[in-house]
Amino acid sequence: MANDVEMLVRAARAAGGVHRTVDDLAVDLPVVEPDVPMSDVEAFFRSPLVSCLGVRGHDEAAIGLLTRARFTDAQTGRLGFGRAVLSRRPVGEVADWAPLVVDAGTSIAEAATRAMERTGAARYDDAVVRSATWASVATGDLVLSLVASLTTRSLHDPLTRLPGREMVLHTLRSWSAMLAGSGRRLVLLVADVDGFGALNASHGPDAADEFLRRVAARLQAALPGGSLVGRTGSDEFMAVTMSGAGDERLARHVSLVRGAAMRALTPQRGDDRPVRVVVAAGPERPEELVAAALAQMQATKQHPAATALVGELARSS
Repeated sequence: MANDVEMLVRAARAAGGVHRTVDDLAVDLPVVEPDVPMSDVEAFFRSPLVSCLGVRGHDEAAIGLLTRARFTDAQTGRLGFGRAVLSRRPVGEVADWAPLVVDAGTSIAEAATRAMERTGAARYDDAVVRSATWASVATGDLVLSLVASLTTRSLHDPLTRLPGREMVLHTLRSWSAMLAGSGRRLVLLVADVDGFGALNASHGPDAADEFLRRVAARLQAALPGGSLVGRTGSDEFMAVTMSGAGDERLARHVSLVRGAAMRALTPQRGDDRPVRVVVAAGPERPEELVAAALAQMQATKQHPAATALVGELARSS
């Protein structure tokens, strides 16, 4: 799974982030009249930034599409006509009058799906975006953006939008490799809601979900900048940070993280539940660090009378 997560993360980065609608990717589409000679639009295609032209239809709602490929094919004289004759042809004779047209605000998922459902020579043509002015979006960009969106969903919790367990573990492994030999240490916080089932039963699932979102927001706001906070179970959260080099800095950082989490997660509303917190730090491998923190968390649950709701485990080299 580690390699799979790495590939998903790389795919999301290659796509340039998550985009919601075609408006995020669309670029202005130059539009010409249908009776303009082919020779007059050649200058447009000299620019590598222009992949297609719009061709004005018989009314404002109609649009044709002249792609670079259609332009090139029309000018090569496949039927034996001379270039001079071909250059005089009006663009309206060459344009595709049934391009894929989507409205502004169309989701990336819908636009990408419709684009991939096309067949034939026009399958990879740009999609036209209908708005106050015509625009276009490359099919390749739609597909990459869809990949990024699906990747983000697969690695993130849909309720809190935090990274999920696999993403947290991937981050631990990545940061551990990055810190090797530096003297700095990973610090792992595990937070577990106490009596979450009772909250669900007494206040309902909507209230329980809202509480989890509050826990997520409070942790993110309380921890040092650069920390990664994830939801790793139904009522479990993990946060990953890095300490400075040296035992003194490690101890200070653990104390800072512990104190910030305790203050942030102290019940503030009637339907808030107490949250058990464990802070683990040390030179162990990521898997060992997680196992140590979870073991300490389990100990707090088995001996509640002897352990406060906040427990701490700190190990140094």
